[in-house]
Amino acid sequence: MSRYPTTDAERIRLAHDLTAIGYRPTQGKQHFDRVRIDTMIEAMLDGTFDWNAASLQPVILGPNDEILGGHHRLIAAHLAGLDLTAVPGPRPQVQRLTICFRPVSDWIDVLPDE
Repeated sequence: MSRYPTTDAERIRLAHDLTAIGYRPTQGKQHFDRVRIDTMIEAMLDGTFDWNAASLQPVILGPNDEILGGHHRLIAAHLAGLDLTAVPGPRPQVQRLTICFRPVSDWIDVLPDE
């Protein structure tokens, strides 16, 4: 069962949700993998996601919430109803940088469709 949006309307809603939160993607559509996102969502929901391993490569945010690393994980956590900043563990799941060198896109332009 796919938890990632399967219709254009659902994808548009996800884009609006992520935009409202303030996250700004810096990765092109060709780099997104729906199956990977779904796999992460399922693992997060059933408790098998390895948060310790994930924290070795945390979600990296720029100064204005540009996502510099961890796009898939951030989308999966949002769809699983999780706040990455609240995940317990020895290392933070999210880190911030003071500068962003990547161009920013709109979510609707980068979220994978059918």
